[in-house]
Amino acid sequence: MGNIRNQIQNGVRRIRIRTLGPGVPAQEEIERFGAEGEDAIFRILHGQFSCVLRGVIVPHGKKYLEKDFLVLHKGVPVVIEVKNWKGSIGCETAGGNFYQDKPDGTRKTLKSPVGTTRQFIQCMKAFYGLERTVAGMVVFAEPDCRLNLPDSMKGIRLVSAAGMVSAIRAQVREHAGEPGELPPERVLRCTRIYSRNSEFCKGLLADREIPCTDSEGRQVALQTDYLRYIRIDPQPLHLRDRLTVTYTNGACGVFYNSDAELTLHCLDGSWRRFALNKLRRILF
Repeated sequence: MGNIRNQIQNGVRRIRIRTLGPGVPAQEEIERFGAEGEDAIFRILHGQFSCVLRGVIVPHGKKYLEKDFLVLHKGVPVVIEVKNWKGSIGCETAGGNFYQDKPDGTRKTLKSPVGTTRQFIQCMKAFYGLERTVAGMVVFAEPDCRLNLPDSMKGIRLVSAAGMVSAIRAQVREHAGEPGELPPERVLRCTRIYSRNSEFCKGLLADREIPCTDSEGRQVALQTDYLRYIRIDPQPLHLRDRLTVTYTNGACGVFYNSDAELTLHCLDGSWRRFALNKLRRILF
């Protein structure tokens, strides 16, 4: 009787999570547009460098600072902020803000990404105790973007997507001889969680394991510290989801899950819980 009762309880829990489990809240349209630019830059970086970390963060007071990418190449850390701005981009001499000249003739003032990138690098060096140079770069991902900017401002390189790889390699050549390295496993990273309609939320994933089964039905715990990507495909007739997993070392695997929920600590200090079956993909 006890086994039957447990099976019924597990079945009810599984159905409850799959039907009533919380999903990802809607994000602003501009944030989704920015994520598309980051995806394009990630594909370029991942094809050129062996160690590319996405959504890197450092503590700042009671919250966190975030940058889009960290490339670690020949011991040199390169922090990258991505902007998906269209039109003609320049810098206002007074105040240091950027501007965007749109095709309709209007001008929009934009907050400069240079100061926030410099601040992130300073906090990063202090947090990890780094004496060596940490290079910084702002990449403009939109192909239609025209830059009326200097090559660098306050030590931060300003480059188009087309010039990004060569600019990174130049910085690596310049600073590769300096002592001190940052092991990639020490770097704090944001997790980006996408829903089935491409909405997303990001933060620190609290779960160290995701319970699953393998193709033989054996219980498996996926260690989130070693995951790079999960694609989630529903299998409604089996009341489960198929998880295609890519590990940080490039290996892949397929697993199955029915009722897992995840907890995400957001960068604003709040936290949210998600039903795994409501998601489409997870980028670690």
